[in-house]
Amino acid sequence: MRRGIGVTSRSPEETRILGACLAPVLLPGDVVSLSGDLGAGKTVFVQGVCSALGYSGRVTSPTFTLVNEYDARYPIVHLDVYRLDSFQEVLDLGFEELIGPDSIVLVEWGEAVSPLLPKRSLDVVLTRSDDLDATEERDVVFRPGSPDWIGKLEALRTTAEALLNAAAPDATGSPRFWDAGRAKAAGGEA
Repeated sequence: MRRGIGVTSRSPEETRILGACLAPVLLPGDVVSLSGDLGAGKTVFVQGVCSALGYSGRVTSPTFTLVNEYDARYPIVHLDVYRLDSFQEVLDLGFEELIGPDSIVLVEWGEAVSPLLPKRSLDVVLTRSDDLDATEERDVVFRPGSPDWIGKLEALRTTAEALLNAAAPDATGSPRFWDAGRAKAAGGEA
């Protein structure tokens, strides 16, 4: 169950919008794994999630602290496992207790600990554009780990289409999302 949907974000603000569009469907117990190169926008995406869930403080990458907790509509645990070298270090961090039913958990560099994540987690992969003239563009792919994410991702898609089109009035208005099981076509739908 890893097919999913993809969308091109044209700016950090659009990446925040995508995070904000995911927030309304998140519930305590949900785990979101964020993957992508350095600077791909993982923390920017988390900023959108946190803001939409009512957290008004500063959201930064927990690269050196490893864990940030935010008091929002639901408790949010924001982990960054980039600096950890082994599964044991992740477990020593109290990982199993952090991924519980009471919080929404957002894990940067989640691919590094994927065997430790619940099978039903959502994978969000952010990649930079290959186009050297499109330095702000990111492809964002959402891959569900279980069937309950299918409806949630459709809700995200509906909301995000409207907000992204409103944020970029000069855009063509064509669909921004594509089926992640097929190759991306120029301008959106595959």
